Amino acid sequence: MSFTSEKPFANSFSLMGTHSDQTSVTPMLKQYWQIKSEIEDKETILFFRLGDFYEMFFDDARIASELLDITLTSRNKSDANPVPLCGIPYHAAEGYISKLLSSGKKVAICEQVEDPKTAKGIVRREIIKIITPGVLMETDSLVAGENNYLAAINEEFALAICDVSTGDFRAAALKDVEHLIRELARIEPKEILVPRSLSESQIFLKLKPLLSASMLTVLDDPNFDPLVKEVALEGVPSEAYSSVGAVISYLKNTHKRELGHIKSVTAYSVDQHMVVDESTKRNLELTRTMSEASHTGSLSWLLDRTRTAMGGRTLRRWMLYPLLDTIAIDDKLDAVESIKDDFKLFEELKNDLTLIADIERITSRIVIGSANARELVSLKESLKVIPRLKLNLNGAGGLLGSIVKRLDDCRELLEKIEGVLVAEPPLSVKEGGLIKEGFSKELDELRSLATDGKGFIARLETSEKTRTGISSLKVRYNKVFGYYIEITHTHADKVPENYIRKQTLANAERFITPELKEYEEKVLGAEERIRQLEHELFTGVRTYAAEFAGRLAETADALGRLDALASLAFVANDNRYTRPVVKNDGEIKITGGRHPIIEKLNSTERFVPNDISLNMNDCRMMIITGPNMAGKSTIMRQTALIVLMAQMGSFVPASDASISVVDRIFTRVGASDNLVKGQSTFMVEMREASVILREATDKSLILIDEIGRGTSTYDGVSIAWAVAEYLHDRIKAKTLFATHYHELTDLALTKEGIKNFNVAVKEWNDQIIFLRKLVSGGVNRSYGIEVARLAGLPQEVVTRAKEILLKLEKGEMVLKGEETRQMGLFEGDSQLQNILKGVNLDTLTPIEALNVLHEMKNKL
Repeated sequence: MSFTSEKPFANSFSLMGTHSDQTSVTPMLKQYWQIKSEIEDKETILFFRLGDFYEMFFDDARIASELLDITLTSRNKSDANPVPLCGIPYHAAEGYISKLLSSGKKVAICEQVEDPKTAKGIVRREIIKIITPGVLMETDSLVAGENNYLAAINEEFALAICDVSTGDFRAAALKDVEHLIRELARIEPKEILVPRSLSESQIFLKLKPLLSASMLTVLDDPNFDPLVKEVALEGVPSEAYSSVGAVISYLKNTHKRELGHIKSVTAYSVDQHMVVDESTKRNLELTRTMSEASHTGSLSWLLDRTRTAMGGRTLRRWMLYPLLDTIAIDDKLDAVESIKDDFKLFEELKNDLTLIADIERITSRIVIGSANARELVSLKESLKVIPRLKLNLNGAGGLLGSIVKRLDDCRELLEKIEGVLVAEPPLSVKEGGLIKEGFSKELDELRSLATDGKGFIARLETSEKTRTGISSLKVRYNKVFGYYIEITHTHADKVPENYIRKQTLANAERFITPELKEYEEKVLGAEERIRQLEHELFTGVRTYAAEFAGRLAETADALGRLDALASLAFVANDNRYTRPVVKNDGEIKITGGRHPIIEKLNSTERFVPNDISLNMNDCRMMIITGPNMAGKSTIMRQTALIVLMAQMGSFVPASDASISVVDRIFTRVGASDNLVKGQSTFMVEMREASVILREATDKSLILIDEIGRGTSTYDGVSIAWAVAEYLHDRIKAKTLFATHYHELTDLALTKEGIKNFNVAVKEWNDQIIFLRKLVSGGVNRSYGIEVARLAGLPQEVVTRAKEILLKLEKGEMVLKGEETRQMGLFEGDSQLQNILKGVNLDTLTPIEALNVLHEMKNKL
């Protein structure tokens, strides 16, 4: 397999560093160069095992020492060209690997694959795996409640995604590159595989900047082989075969072993779920906040009260893939209600689910042979909980009933682990201490021999003191010299003839005897055999556990669903949420709706609930006016969140809610720019608006919070007016349209599906009080100057702004000043000025006045 990584500002490096002459180096470094040459991706750092360390040399050492903040030293310092070197303890490698991966690197692990004691010449070494962001399986490097996806895309823009840590493998055929981008933004894969032919195309050059959050790995086209034999492809669209093939090929190359837990691919269609694009995900703060990119304050933070990692991943998928099927939604709502209303079940689930480990990821590690004894014991303890869960859920129907049927405690496996492994095994599986006493007669005998060392020493010391008459004689053991007899020089004349001198000290001599040597060999041989035998016995248990992979995967999925449902019940109970009515009647009616996050985080101010009523007849668009900070954005976002929560099967923050299923939530919210991509605030705004106008349907929910603000006033009003008309007349989607252009309230006079609303304020002593209440009717003031004063603008500026505003409102500045000169309507046109003398522009709205001016100019 040939592949390269692509990451912004990635460093490339020379394999040889400054050492181009291999003839002057040691056999070990020649071996290093040979292994390094097998790695084609130059972003890969080679961890070369030497004893208890992973060493890095040459440019790998220079790069890694800087990224890992470890000391850069050198080998052969006396040479003219010393070899740059840095290293890390092998047992602490995982943390260092995670840091390198987050820096855009990959790591190749090179291990000793033969025993140094029996090796003839240099120890044989091989790369046993290549670690990249998309193929991680080490638990400590993964986020428990999130999937870690590797994705592959092909020239047909079909997608395959795989979380090798859980075995989740899915594929989909997408309509075009825009749908692909949208799906990748929802999934957030850690790494994306791309064929070289696509990577060099113009389409991909446009696509690439949008995928900067993921590592891009370019593979030679043969890796995208559609003739996939390793996994079942039933139902998978043929367009996605080559993407599936690329994932399989890449996993084989990086893991260097069979991945028995990945046996099938599940086909899925984006049409089965509400579309949640990157803009909606960001603006509604589903997984992280916009201001601080923090999980705290996001919707997933609020809803995730799961007790297990499986539940966390399941709940996240539900949130990003809300349902369209009202029957499936009601099934979830029934289950949530059953848990919420049964206090005993509610409490039991909270306690029991807390005891369950990540069965899904443990199973994957069991199958590939990397699970340790602690993970098997955690699995055993988790399986012990399942009978109690089934008992507590006995008699449950609907979705809960189907979950109960899928729960399997794998009794035979549980008993096997219970009978073999100690309750608290060590982390290493090769150092002994894993197997229970009494399980293996041979092991027990070896242990008895090894642990009898202290008794043997005591007995030998006593007998030798008596035999030699040397009261200070000592029998001791250390790792360097093994067992020995120590006698001070004072008693040198009493040393028996059968004692063999082993070491001379300043004040004493150390000796061995044939009997002591024989015992040493027996004990030390027993300790080595104990380690070997324990590892063999443990491996047997792990191999046996792998036979239960299918049953364990089914149980893990059921537990994830149960935990996610319980989490939604916990949240609903704690926050006074109500069950929504979900149907397909085209109406969204929310009474007493609240923003779930703001009411949770804002403890200093009582949250003011609001009502929303949208339908397909007399109110499919609400034009919402009111000052900044009054709460327009909050009301709009809470409406979208309530709809999304309902369609994912959650209770909602409202006193009553009837939700008609929407196919997509569009959000044109706030002002932002993307200067890196050369897009101004206005350009971003217009691009977002164009997506809405192009892709929205009459079943969509649209949030537009300001549009047309990045250009001149007249341009902005005109664009906002035209967009609102198009949404009402052509698309007919349910729309919340917040604006400071009060002229848009006139739309309600001629459009039957538009109604005006405003977020009320109260004026008192030249101050404004925000009432946070959505009321019927439009307003003709934005109170922008008052808000600016609250923000701390100098009083002089505030006073002058009020003077200018007063003149503008009186029409005194309509036909003079910079704004009219920019319009280019009549500057220097005395004929037009004479005609306008008889026109009273004060009685017209700005839009009407603008139309009058254009009409008169056209007549001239």
